[in-house]
Amino acid sequence: MQPFVIDNFLSPEAYDEVRRLAAAAPVVYGAKSNSVTDPHGHWSWKPLHDNRKNLFDLSAALQTQCAPLYLVYQRLTTQLQNEGLGARWALIRAYVNVHTYGIDGYFHQDSEDVSHVTAILYLCDAWHRDWAGETVISSWEEGIDRAVLPRPNRLFVIPSALMHAARAVSRKCNVARSTLVLKLRPLQDAALENLSIWLEARGALALKHGEGTLHSHLLRVALALAARKAPPHVVFGGGLHSIYGTNAFKHQLVKPDPSNRAMVSNTFGERAEALAYLFSVIDRPATLEKPAPAVNGHLLKLNYDHRMEVGQELLHDLQLIECANLADQKALGPWPQLRKLWEIA
Repeated sequence: MQPFVIDNFLSPEAYDEVRRLAAAAPVVYGAKSNSVTDPHGHWSWKPLHDNRKNLFDLSAALQTQCAPLYLVYQRLTTQLQNEGLGARWALIRAYVNVHTYGIDGYFHQDSEDVSHVTAILYLCDAWHRDWAGETVISSWEEGIDRAVLPRPNRLFVIPSALMHAARAVSRKCNVARSTLVLKLRPLQDAALENLSIWLEARGALALKHGEGTLHSHLLRVALALAARKAPPHVVFGGGLHSIYGTNAFKHQLVKPDPSNRAMVSNTFGERAEALAYLFSVIDRPATLEKPAPAVNGHLLKLNYDHRMEVGQELLHDLQLIECANLADQKALGPWPQLRKLWEIA
């Protein structure tokens, strides 16, 4: 998609309500647009759970907790449909940013996923070009592709993967530069969205994993496998691969007792559950990188020095899940056989 601007995005009444809500919000200093290059941060208000890499659909929570902002989300999804970008969108982040004189913004991506979108609604009573405060986008190191000034009720929508920054306001500006930011991803088919809901219901949003949560890691793994046309049992095996813990991730979202295993099987299928369980007990990734030969297939090393013989199809399914898992964590580099498999998958 190409960035676009919509002026007079909300009705005057809806815009005034959002503007008043943001003006009264209990902003907190220290939010960073880029945690690596931003040494200081800016003011922000986060009405919902907020994780930079969240993928869980927060729209229902927004409707319950902040109805005026939910109406903005609804209007935005209609606008995206009108732009030919699809009708079904999940809300993954929602917050208000505030910049005052002396507070800079720095270039960053909101997401590496090219299907995600970021919508910026400017919240002000008036704006003058000498006040600066533009949102700038850049696809190359040496220049700026576009700059959009704040304006009351102006919406600026960009691909979340695009490098962009909020420029500081000038010395002449004696008001705050406030923006409502909504970040969205396309809704997936019902089965994958149900996986997301199932994981959230069991606490995966509260578990840290890498730079985000276990929920988002598992959903990204499932989406990566689906994008490579993996069979459904592999997609969901990948989306469940660490619910029982692994040799590297020790926390068990679900204990692998017979009752829970039956519940997971009934929900996602026996083959998907079996892959998740096997993934939890093998000595990975080493045994998947170089499994030992066996009479009728391959010999995998399990935890506690046990061994298990598996056929070629089961080995391939486990390897695909490991590839997606390591690729999501940018950790495929040390494993050449798995890396090669992922490249041709």
